[in-house]
Amino acid sequence: MISVVGGGPAGCYSAFLLAKAGKKVSIFEEHKQIGSPVQCTGIVTSSIKKIVKIRKDAVLNKIKRAKISSRNSSVEIRLRNPNLVIDRQKFDQHLAEKAEKAGAKIYLGHKFIKNTESKIKTSKKAFNTEKLVGAEGPLSAVAKANSMAKNRKFWVGIQARAKLKNDNLVEFYPDIGTLAWVVPEDKETVRIGLLAEKNPRQIFQKFLKNRIGKTKRSAILEYQGGIVPIYNPEHAAQKNNTYLVGDAAGHVKATTGGGIIQGLTAANALADSITKNKDYESEWRKKIGRDLWIHLWMRKLMDKFREKDWQLLISLFKKQKNKRILENFDRDYPSRFVLKLILNEPRLAYFAKFLF
Repeated sequence: MISVVGGGPAGCYSAFLLAKAGKKVSIFEEHKQIGSPVQCTGIVTSSIKKIVKIRKDAVLNKIKRAKISSRNSSVEIRLRNPNLVIDRQKFDQHLAEKAEKAGAKIYLGHKFIKNTESKIKTSKKAFNTEKLVGAEGPLSAVAKANSMAKNRKFWVGIQARAKLKNDNLVEFYPDIGTLAWVVPEDKETVRIGLLAEKNPRQIFQKFLKNRIGKTKRSAILEYQGGIVPIYNPEHAAQKNNTYLVGDAAGHVKATTGGGIIQGLTAANALADSITKNKDYESEWRKKIGRDLWIHLWMRKLMDKFREKDWQLLISLFKKQKNKRILENFDRDYPSRFVLKLILNEPRLAYFAKFLF
């Protein structure tokens, strides 16, 4: 049996693919319901549709415009392919249903405790297992139990769902915390949040106040929060018969903290590796390693920016030839457009100084 710990997208999709290939698979989820609690902004690029079909009722909004702003400048881009704002609970539950229909068993309320080479122990029972998959998020107990969680670093993410009229464009603020955002669910509801490594609560409260004002605190529908792993290319995702996927493996874009598409892609690599006896480390790195590294490289640059640097970068992106590249290429895969962008705009070489 293959034991998958964690009923999020990466875990359920891994279980679905493995069960579909004829493997005996069980999913162990510590919560009593798949998809809860929600700890995600839930905006993805349209490339997700190339990986998995999303149920219609799980798509809350389609966004064709994005605005990137710093303190004194901004640029608006029109996306060739719309971004999707998804209902994470319905999305996760849909993947869990697919896994069940393919033959996987789901055990709710089973918290992972420990494992040996042939057994897994949960808070309720022990099970025989041949392979173990950790897919239970950034604080993966599977990773810790198997000494695969050393020297990890995280951002704190805080988000509020609020009633706020909007123009149905997603707003990014790369100079607030690590990144702040306003993502519309519809014309009157938004998700306002940010990532930060230091002082997240203080930065968030100030950002929230600026966006909705003092008098509209009653507009807050709910608060959500969690931590996001910072990708480290030196961290392995396999040790003997134990595998990590998704946030548990740190498969997250360092530019935005998003990781749904990366987790699903890694799940494909995992299933392919197990069913065809391939090396998982090589397979996931082949599929997403280069892009994750580029996102990390970009993050290291941006972390050193001052306001004048943001103003310069945004001014360069206002140029039609550069804006067109951002509009036509998918931000999940920077390897497909970064070189083109650099060749197109030599002045971007100015930012190379931040690498040293």
